[in-house]
Amino acid sequence: MTQHNRKYTIRIWPIVILVFIFALGGTGWYLYKRFIAGDKWKPLLQAKLKELVLRSSDSLYHIEYSNFDLNLTSGNATLSDFKLVPDTGVYQKLVAAHKAPDNIFNLSVKKLTIKNVGAKKAYQDKILNIDDIEIDKPNLTIINKRYNFNDTVKVGKPKTPYQIIEKVFKQLKIDSISLKDISLNYINKNEAVMKQTMLKHLDINISKIQIDSAAALDTSRFYYTRGVDVTLHDYKIATPDSMYRAELKQIYFSTAKREIILDRVNFTPRYNHTEFYKVLGTSADIFTLKFKKIAITDIDLQRFLRDQKLYAGSMDIDKANVEIFSNSNYKGKKTSKIGKDPHQALQRVALDMKLNRLNLTHSNIIYSELDATTQQTGVITFNNTTGHFFNVTNDPDAKRRNPFMIAGINTRFMNAGPLQVNFKFNLNAKDGAFNYSGTLGKFDGRILDKLVKPLAMVHVKSADVERLNFNVNANNYGGKGHLEFYYKNLNVELLKKVDGQKKLQTQGFISKIANALIIENDNPDTKGNFRLGPINLKREPTTSFFSFLYKGLLDGLKPSVGFTKKTEGTVNKVVTKVSSLIDKFNKFKADRKQRKLERQARRQAKRDSVANLKNNKNR
Repeated sequence: MTQHNRKYTIRIWPIVILVFIFALGGTGWYLYKRFIAGDKWKPLLQAKLKELVLRSSDSLYHIEYSNFDLNLTSGNATLSDFKLVPDTGVYQKLVAAHKAPDNIFNLSVKKLTIKNVGAKKAYQDKILNIDDIEIDKPNLTIINKRYNFNDTVKVGKPKTPYQIIEKVFKQLKIDSISLKDISLNYINKNEAVMKQTMLKHLDINISKIQIDSAAALDTSRFYYTRGVDVTLHDYKIATPDSMYRAELKQIYFSTAKREIILDRVNFTPRYNHTEFYKVLGTSADIFTLKFKKIAITDIDLQRFLRDQKLYAGSMDIDKANVEIFSNSNYKGKKTSKIGKDPHQALQRVALDMKLNRLNLTHSNIIYSELDATTQQTGVITFNNTTGHFFNVTNDPDAKRRNPFMIAGINTRFMNAGPLQVNFKFNLNAKDGAFNYSGTLGKFDGRILDKLVKPLAMVHVKSADVERLNFNVNANNYGGKGHLEFYYKNLNVELLKKVDGQKKLQTQGFISKIANALIIENDNPDTKGNFRLGPINLKREPTTSFFSFLYKGLLDGLKPSVGFTKKTEGTVNKVVTKVSSLIDKFNKFKADRKQRKLERQARRQAKRDSVANLKNNKNR
């Protein structure tokens, strides 16, 4: 963990580990010296250990433990119920003297074991060798309270670990340090409301530590080690707006392998679709993301440590399930999507990064949209998706060298036809410029009902799709391009929404007119004429990225099937005339029915009158 926006950086775990190493290593050397002299060593050793901690922390910290056991033959040492405790009185004095640190640590350890301390060699040759250090269930609380007086402190070049130990040891070697089941509690007291972040079930394994005059120059080492492995189990956290929760089964980081692996990553909304919009108070796409495995490999550790930039060779995402839901029916405030396309969102990631390649394999993507008119949900799916993204970056230096992120994706459109799509994103364009092009292969067009029936009120009765090619230049404000749609046997039925009825109703007569006067059955037609589908679509500010992609293609499909502005105008005139005739005919039928009812009423009144006269005569 690091503290940023200061004139210095505080690293936590190396400080804690070094306290253990030097305090216990120093007492081991002291023990051997006292043992040679034949004195009673245990009380003196305990006193020496406590003295070292007090002196090294300027009396801010003291240690407590229930038992300290050392086996002189094996060189094994054990501390039970160890605690590193800050002295609040000393801390307040340091605050008053403007010398207090910004971070206070409170550490407890269930059991700390050091195996095979080479006390004799430490005493005779000033070389301290330790086989293993095991720290079981460490619980670390960090309280952060920033003080202005620390901003003005001039910090020189810090001492290296070797400079710290060189007066006592020429060399320090530890085969491994193992920290098991760490609990970390970070408390931020810099705001009016205290903030708290907790990590549990964290394991750290450090291998082959060596500190001497030459180790700092060994570029194969990471902070004097051959490797540090960090594993976090069952991590859960809510997003800052509390709308989503993130869950990870395991996070694994290895400096030796230069990789980070995340297993079973889930990013899910905390509410159902209806409640989500009520709580959020505005429109937005709802994301549900599930990944079996995410691996980042070939990480440039030196760049990360020196510049705090994540440069890596590749990110591999396997078996992802991505669901995106949009509600155009939402009546509340709608947010603008300008500047929020994927490549633009990448630029807002706080950590500067560059991935040479991002690989997506065996993944499924589902986009669904609830339509405001039909009150039904249209669905478009991309199954068994494999993709490769190159130059995934938000780093200014990397973008100056190459401002384009490109991607090639292969998938099964609606699990029916093969789709190949290419993207080219301009990472520097203020208007979010990008290009998408591709080819959709042969499939049964009736599968399109899942999309066009709810969103366009069109039922595809038949369509043999041969091929669809498209190429569109787009940005935050619109898209222009063209579409080539090859098909046969196209027949559609137009639908309408009737108030009070859930299902869409057919427009039989209008559909016949559309198929006869507008819709072309084949493209190219029987004469070999091919109709190109120009795309020129203005993008509404509230239209999301995925919604805009398919709406752009729908814009090109209309002229491809013969639905041009000219044919639309012709049909509208015919429909108007026919509708007028239908209205007149319906009025004639209604009037005739009314006249019939009136005649029946008059006859019935006459019969009733005759019957009344007969009754009066009989009386």
